[in-house]
Amino acid sequence: MKVHFQVGNDNGNSEHDLFVDGKMIRQPNVCCRVDKLPWSDELPPESFIRNLQDQLIVTIDSPAARPGMYYIGKFALMSGELLENLQIGIDNKADMDLPIINTLAQVAAVAVQRAYDEAKGVTTEPIEVTVDMATALPVTQHTDESAAKFEAKFMEGTHRVTVHLNKVRVPVNIVFDYVKAIPEATPVVFALQKDREGAWRSGDIFAEFVEAYDLGQKFNGAYFKDKRVLHTDIGDGSTEYPITEGNKFLRQFVHGSHHGAGYAIEEALDDFNKLVYLPDSPRQFFSDVIKNAQHKYHNRAIQTLRRPLEGQARHIVQNIRKQLTKARNEIDVICVYGGGSVLMKPILQPMLIELCEEREIKLLYIPAEHAVTMNAEGLDAFVRGKIFEALKSKGAKQPV
Repeated sequence: MKVHFQVGNDNGNSEHDLFVDGKMIRQPNVCCRVDKLPWSDELPPESFIRNLQDQLIVTIDSPAARPGMYYIGKFALMSGELLENLQIGIDNKADMDLPIINTLAQVAAVAVQRAYDEAKGVTTEPIEVTVDMATALPVTQHTDESAAKFEAKFMEGTHRVTVHLNKVRVPVNIVFDYVKAIPEATPVVFALQKDREGAWRSGDIFAEFVEAYDLGQKFNGAYFKDKRVLHTDIGDGSTEYPITEGNKFLRQFVHGSHHGAGYAIEEALDDFNKLVYLPDSPRQFFSDVIKNAQHKYHNRAIQTLRRPLEGQARHIVQNIRKQLTKARNEIDVICVYGGGSVLMKPILQPMLIELCEEREIKLLYIPAEHAVTMNAEGLDAFVRGKIFEALKSKGAKQPV
């Protein structure tokens, strides 16, 4: 069986968000290397298909990463095994195995699900997958050299992945036709303007913005096609502050800082562990507790976070001020998103409203249900768009 996928791939410090041929996948961005399969009972392979992403085990044989068997994402996080993750402020994504391993695993999982749907059952015949992919590196790490290095890891050679459905092994061979790595946050201009069908975007994502500035019921993404936008993409380990004008990334304003929700979480983690009588717990577990308002430890997690979050928010506002000064305040909209923006909103939004009123700039604070996936949505739009098609046809290596 042969399939071709278009992939928009956002390897975040905490979460891995990607679109594989239009299928949205969200998983903790962790894995762990193991020696054997965990299942001893005879579960039918078909029972794994529907929720494969949540119980994903693969064996990787790739020229770009260490060979071995891996638990991926949520399954790794819940396994109790020693986790591999991206250490905030330390690891360079272009040099790490983790983004390669988790990307290959998720692409292979979707290929297995596609083969199951088409064959009306589990097949052990090799699945041949070709991929066009848009991905991103943090602004602070993105150079022509690092981008080319990251792209080459995917594009050079065939990646052989075995997906384990209990005792049944499904081989998947993945070849990347073309990969483009662009600076994080910049693809969001595509997601702000157009929806997945290619029409001007509208709806709840803009509701608060439209009401705040009385922009009218017919407001849509066409508004941003010629606007200067200062992005504030708040992640776990970094915040990016690129400036775009329409679809154009303004390279003279590249800026990022090592501030984000992850630093606040790491600062609060010891206090949290003491409150819940744990000697230790990974950052991703704390993140999951924070996201889940129903979790029994949620209130205690939020309690330990407030003071560290205030510190991070003040650093972020300071960096936004620097970018505004460099741009002579010639900014139409400050757009805030990313996983960290959700946690910081009660603290950060009032600070930014005051700043925007002072500088005569509009504030678009992306709502929680869209904030985390904006980069993935933008990368998905980019990989399906005309710019990517043109770059691929030229085999271009120059930055977008």
